[in-house]
Amino acid sequence: MTSSVDVVVVGGGHNALTAAAYLARAGRRVLVLERAGHVGGAAVSGTPFPGVAARLSRYSYLVSLLPRRIVDDLGLDVRLARRPVSSCTPDPADPGRGLLVTDDPGVTRRSFARVGAAADHAGWSALYAGTTRLAAAVFPTLTEPLPTRAELRERVGDDALWASLVDRPLDDTITALLRSDLVRGVAATDGLIGTLARLDDPALLANRCFLYHVIGGGTGRWDVPVGGMGTILGALERAARRPGSSPRPR
Repeated sequence: MTSSVDVVVVGGGHNALTAAAYLARAGRRVLVLERAGHVGGAAVSGTPFPGVAARLSRYSYLVSLLPRRIVDDLGLDVRLARRPVSSCTPDPADPGRGLLVTDDPGVTRRSFARVGAAADHAGWSALYAGTTRLAAAVFPTLTEPLPTRAELRERVGDDALWASLVDRPLDDTITALLRSDLVRGVAATDGLIGTLARLDDPALLANRCFLYHVIGGGTGRWDVPVGGMGTILGALERAARRPGSSPRPR
C-alpha cells in the first residue's frame, strides 16, 4: 500500500476529507481510512428514527466556521442560508414571554423591553458590535499560518476590546455591560456550551468557546447549509475523490 499512495489520512471526518482534497489537488495520491461504514464524522445528515423518513443534521450552525476560501479552493457545491433568528429564550419569571434576538435591531430592541430589560439593549449592542469587529480581524487567520498572540492583538487593533474578550474572564465583561440575569444568561450561552467551565474561570475556557461562536464568517452571524450537513459532506467527498485521492471506509 505504501508504494501506491503518497499520503494516508487516518479518519474520514470533514477535516480529514478537506485535507485529502487539498492533497489530491496538489497532485498527491491519497488514501483515507475510516473505521465506520461511512465518511463524514460529525458533518452528516442521519436518519435517527427507524421507519421515519426524516434526515437530521448535527451541529449545522457550525458551518459558519467553514471559510469561504476552502469552498472556493476546492470548488465545493454548497449553499448557505442566513439564520435570521439567533435565539429565543423563555423568561423563567413569565414563560409566556421571552427574549428574541434577531438580525432586525428593532425587533430585538422591542423584545428586550417586553422582558423588562430595555436598559440592557445598549450594553448588548456594544458587546456584539465588539465581537463583530474582532470577527472581521480574527476569522481570516483560520486559513493562514497561526499568528502569535501579539500579532493577533495588533491585527485586532483595539486593546480595550482585546482585554474584554481575550485577557479577562468573560464574566467580567458580561457583568459590566448587562444587568438582567436573563440577558446575561443568553450572552453567556456561547461561552458555556460544552466547556463545563465557569464564566469566571481564570483559565479562560469560556472565553475560547465564546470566541468560536462569534467569529463565524467574519461577522459572527450564523448560517445553515441548504439541504443539511450531508450536503457539505457530499461536496467534500466528491472533492476528495477527484484524481489522486481514494477514500475507503475500513
